[in-house]
Amino acid sequence: MSEKNLYVSYIVIGIAYVVFKIGFVMAGYLHLGAISHGLVPAVLTTAAGLWGLRNMTNPEQKSWLHWTLIILPVLVLITTPPFMYWKQGSELWLTNGRFPILVLYEIMALGQIGIALSIRRHKAQVQIS
Repeated sequence: MSEKNLYVSYIVIGIAYVVFKIGFVMAGYLHLGAISHGLVPAVLTTAAGLWGLRNMTNPEQKSWLHWTLIILPVLVLITTPPFMYWKQGSELWLTNGRFPILVLYEIMALGQIGIALSIRRHKAQVQIS
């Protein structure tokens, strides 16, 4: 897969965070405020992906961007379950459609981590060539 396609895939998954939340709210499983919770990972990961896409042809692209592309979904992976537990309490945190959204968020975060690692490998191969 080309580097551009990797960045686009990363961005699409970032946007999917909020799209899935909107879908679950419209289906009646989550409250309207849940959309704002989905905006945090969506905005951060999409912005990082767009920044990388914009600067991908720059051979001097900083390594902090590659680490940011990895760290943001790791934070989503780690913080989403405790945040849901904290917001809903021990009795309700996996009820009313919250478990499927948790699973989707974790899968999307793992996908973004995989894509970010692929971008990093691609950059390393280009520098060697």
